[in-house]
Amino acid sequence: MFSSNSAWLRSVRSACRLWWVAVLALGCVIAWGTVQAVAQYGQGRAIAALARGGQVVYLRHAERLRGPKEDLSATSTANDYADCRQQRNLTATGRKQAAELGAAWRALGIPVGKVYANAQCRTRDTALLAFGRADLDPRIFDPGFVLQLLLERPTDNTNTIVVGNDAQLRELTGIDLDYGEAAWVVPDGVGRVRVAARFGLNDWAGAVAGKH
Repeated sequence: MFSSNSAWLRSVRSACRLWWVAVLALGCVIAWGTVQAVAQYGQGRAIAALARGGQVVYLRHAERLRGPKEDLSATSTANDYADCRQQRNLTATGRKQAAELGAAWRALGIPVGKVYANAQCRTRDTALLAFGRADLDPRIFDPGFVLQLLLERPTDNTNTIVVGNDAQLRELTGIDLDYGEAAWVVPDGVGRVRVAARFGLNDWAGAVAGKH
């Protein structure tokens, strides 16, 4: 009896090991797929596509102050958002980052059409400093609403910009953006989006330098 139990235990342990191997392999496939999606386009090709227009870019706000998270949501009032004293606003560095990003886009000849921004002061100011305008919408807190914006491809040879926080794009694609980092997003064919290329703040300056 003991011998048969031992054999049974060995078979269970072997099955468990195989199950964990399968789980780990699946995780690696998913992670590799994400890496491949991000690396599908080189930055040069990505910038060329943006210069032609018809694309959508998700931009995380530039560097902000530290502090407790604000009690703001998609249902907060316009007055709540307008009071910047209660928010983690852009730092002086963040304001400079946003202005330099906009200058780099202009130097690279990247056309800008619609600019949507979350109604927070830091997202609003990032959009205004970079692109000179912003259509404020607190619904950008909602990943589902962000997905709708990202799936709407511009048809006028410009690029649509969505300026938000890190959480929304992370939920939609699994990609974490740093302050001021941008992601070129494209439809994945099944009603979602994927990141085709991403740009840190230094990448824009490098692209401008390489152009001269």
